[in-house]
Amino acid sequence: MNVFNLKIVGQPTEFGDRTFLETYRFSNGESFPESYKTFVRSLGYGLLMGQFHIYIPMGSYGDSWEVRSPAIRSTYYQDLLDNDIWFDLGPDGSVALLKRLVPFAASDNGYYLFWDIESGVENEFDIYITDFGGTGFRKIGDTLLDLIQNLTSDNISQRMPFERAPLPDVFECYYKSGQFYEKCSAD
Repeated sequence: MNVFNLKIVGQPTEFGDRTFLETYRFSNGESFPESYKTFVRSLGYGLLMGQFHIYIPMGSYGDSWEVRSPAIRSTYYQDLLDNDIWFDLGPDGSVALLKRLVPFAASDNGYYLFWDIESGVENEFDIYITDFGGTGFRKIGDTLLDLIQNLTSDNISQRMPFERAPLPDVFECYYKSGQFYEKCSAD
């Protein structure tokens, strides 16, 4: 079993740009969270818990962290600056918090995960989730491991009242097929 206690479907093959992973710094001088770096180095690119794409450094590829993070942020950041907030901030969000958030993942059903790059301890950032709708912004974990444990446990509804059943504790690897990536099939 891996450090994230996930069932792995397929064989991890795409680990992205490891130099970028280790050398990138946010505007505050901090590096990527340690749990994220461990995730990228050990699991790489794929689908987490049946729905989340954790964006990893993959250059100009459409689902890379370098492409998706700024693209997601561009959908709401100027509205924050213009005080034109069209989405629910509660229960844990605020304008000040949203200005610090950096998107790093999205689900197939419209949820987004963010790091608060001014929070956390020991090389980690608090993680928030939203759907830019009725969910508001909710703190969902302190690390990527914490996030996975919170979303795959029987107590998921304590963190996400709109979820009734735990998400599957699975990671489905993607492999490169030409210029695109495809899911690995179950062994």
